[in-house]
Amino acid sequence: MISLIYKVDQQDNQVSVEAVVEDMVLLYSQTHTDPEEYGPALCSVTFELEEGEQLPINEDELIDYLNDMNLDWEVIPKEDI
Repeated sequence: MISLIYKVDQQDNQVSVEAVVEDMVLLYSQTHTDPEEYGPALCSVTFELEEGEQLPINEDELIDYLNDMNLDWEVIPKEDI
């Protein structure tokens, strides 16, 4: 789930997004009494829009649109930030 969109770049039908995505990095390993705990991370993804499809302009609608897609987000390494 996306909590914040950092950057959106669109060239023709190709869209690149950087966003804070929940539950992407391991914060705490599993113990005998507690499960693993994951936290948010800055991530990126690139995808293509279908012909004639447009991204929502409103940020909340864009977050909903991206959350509804089955995207393969990649964590951006700290040294690249």
